[in-house]
Amino acid sequence: MFFLRDRILMAAIEEINYHGVRFTMNDLAKRLSVSKTSIYEHFSSKSELIHSILISVTQDIQQQEQAICNNATLTFAEKIAAILKVAPTMLGSINNFRLKDDLQLYYPNEFQITQKFNEERQERFLSLIVQGIETKALRPINTKVLRQIIASTLDDLFSYRFLSESNMTIPDALTAMSDILVNGLLPKKE
Repeated sequence: MFFLRDRILMAAIEEINYHGVRFTMNDLAKRLSVSKTSIYEHFSSKSELIHSILISVTQDIQQQEQAICNNATLTFAEKIAAILKVAPTMLGSINNFRLKDDLQLYYPNEFQITQKFNEERQERFLSLIVQGIETKALRPINTKVLRQIIASTLDDLFSYRFLSESNMTIPDALTAMSDILVNGLLPKKE
């Protein structure tokens, strides 16, 4: 059974997918069939609601990545591929391709949270790569170049234009990126 707070978070994600972060609390109340007062009992402002969503999403991603890293049955290549595909699952998928731009414009503090989280996430990923190199599970590579490839690729993959023109979702793009980075361009050896 979902508590109202959880229902509000999930409905807010639906609103973000439909309207972007410019949805109104009236839109949200209507979607939930509750009064705005009921929403404000759980979140003092729309900013707090957006903040709570971002914190939940980042915690969800961190937990998934930690589980992958701690899974002793996975090879380094499998861990890398799995981490590159991680997307939020706890509150449902956020599929608004303009979210990054909208956060930067309308919620700069929350945008900074996402930027900091993405930087920390890249550092954790590169630490895994370095560990793989040190244990000879991976071949030596220039990690600075890899960092730039991933950062640039993620920015471009999540652009509204690319995703809409390619008829792809964010998880589709992450899966394709993971396959190319982990398996390369050469055909599989048989």
